[in-house]
Amino acid sequence: MQLQSEKIFLIINKYAGHGAAEKAVDIVIPFLKKKGFVVDYSFTNHPGHATELAAKASAEGYNQVVAVGGDGTVNETALGLIGTNTVMGIIPMGSGNGLARELGISMNIRKSARTLVEGNNLHMDVCRLNNQRFLCTSGIGFDALIADKMSKSSTRGFLKYVQLVIQESIFYKPVEVRMEIDGRLVEKQVFLITFANASQFGNNAFIAPGASMTDGLIDVVVVRKFAKIWMPFFAIALFSKLVPRLPFVDCYKARKVVLQKARTPYSHFDGEPGKLSVPANIEIDSQKIRVKSGKS
Repeated sequence: MQLQSEKIFLIINKYAGHGAAEKAVDIVIPFLKKKGFVVDYSFTNHPGHATELAAKASAEGYNQVVAVGGDGTVNETALGLIGTNTVMGIIPMGSGNGLARELGISMNIRKSARTLVEGNNLHMDVCRLNNQRFLCTSGIGFDALIADKMSKSSTRGFLKYVQLVIQESIFYKPVEVRMEIDGRLVEKQVFLITFANASQFGNNAFIAPGASMTDGLIDVVVVRKFAKIWMPFFAIALFSKLVPRLPFVDCYKARKVVLQKARTPYSHFDGEPGKLSVPANIEIDSQKIRVKSGKS
């Protein structure tokens, strides 16, 4: 049972979920107060604001800081809490909700609020590509290109994502890559490479079904160049946890990956676009983050 003095701070992106995240004020806060928590909150108002708010709340002694929004809000909040004893909770209000799904947190606002009270605390690995930390997945290739296109789109959501995948796959050219995986040289033409701490991208699209967020290892999924006729099968495999069984996919578990060459400017971090700089080191961060999980 939680102590009466336990404090929770909510960081709310009021634009997430087409404005639905504001419901947290009317639903989640009264629920938590009824359970005996001291609750405060703030809306985000500029990029990076969630990181600032999370770090400040942790320093002020809040036991739990809750990200109310999509993956971007979750990632920003996490950056302010990595290496602290403050637990991060999630009320998922985005389109992908990768980490929330991975942690078994319901997409229903009332059920996810119960997880803040009844869930288990998980000491979770954090990964990094050079200086950029990520929680679930990072990568290069086709998914990174789509992340870049999505960031520039006037509309969001799963249907827009599917539209871009179909559109961009027609003329997409494989990427030449050379890397060392725990010292083992891999040199290939690839469709994409995912560095996974978690099993999925979001929306229950499982790129690395065997990944664990607590094993101290990165799952490296190399999807080699393949004939476009395989594209529908690759999509089906993503949603049925069968990607490792495809004949053009290689899977590794590693402590460190050194990306020596990659002829692409695109990378992504938990679905957010980034610019790739090589050589690049992908490894487990020295610090972890405590998160509230809906899994037993």
